[in-house]
Amino acid sequence: MTDSALRPLYFKPRNGVRIVVWSAFAALLLLLPLVARSSFAQTLLCATGIAAIACMSYNMLLGQAGMLSFGHAVYTGLATFVAVHAMNRVGAGWWLPMWAIPLVGGLAGLAFGVVIGYVTTRKAGTPFAMITLGVGELVFAGALMFPEFFGGESGVSANRTAGAGWLKDVGITFGPQLQVYYLIAIYLFLCSAAMYAFTLTPLGRIANAVRDNAERAEFVGYDTRWVRYLVVMASSFFAGIAGGLTAINVEVATADLLYSVRSGQ
Repeated sequence: MTDSALRPLYFKPRNGVRIVVWSAFAALLLLLPLVARSSFAQTLLCATGIAAIACMSYNMLLGQAGMLSFGHAVYTGLATFVAVHAMNRVGAGWWLPMWAIPLVGGLAGLAFGVVIGYVTTRKAGTPFAMITLGVGELVFAGALMFPEFFGGESGVSANRTAGAGWLKDVGITFGPQLQVYYLIAIYLFLCSAAMYAFTLTPLGRIANAVRDNAERAEFVGYDTRWVRYLVVMASSFFAGIAGGLTAINVEVATADLLYSVRSGQ
């Protein structure tokens, strides 16, 4: 095999502009609390960071693969419920560091993406949008019918300072809003880098092809339904991380997190 044939398999070398941009992004996340010192400003920054992760995960569907979803809040909302229950288990004695709760939410979002995405991705375009809207309304209605898990109208609450861990030995309890902000900032930076890296993978490139011309992508041998399905699973994982961070930030999960209005927001 010649060198020219192998060359496309390698990633591009480090780009100086990218290094500067990502370094500036990290510095901005690090220094923002020095400017926004009030509790209101820090709370707003936390909500903005969570929304950024959720919106970038939605961009994987619409921007990368051309899938208009009206039920994306299903993944963030269900992940928030799972994360809140995990936080309560931590308070009851489970050994799980609180900083790992967003990963629990990510895995929950991925699991729901595997199940729900298998149904929704069987169609594309407008039928996909309508199916996601229907699934979202179905999940929201189910949340009020199963109070054992969803807590009814009052929802399920938790305590983010519960549990043990080596971070508590150094004074990081996630009680102060500033500590929660830096946790969200770390996840925001890592998720942003991971979702950017996704666009450079073969799956990310094929997702662009399916978005631009699905029929031509099928002609060259790709199963467009599987491409959409894999993108939904990847997107639901990052949406679940946003849901896990929501659980830590507000310490409560309610059925409103699953409603279609939330998806619109």
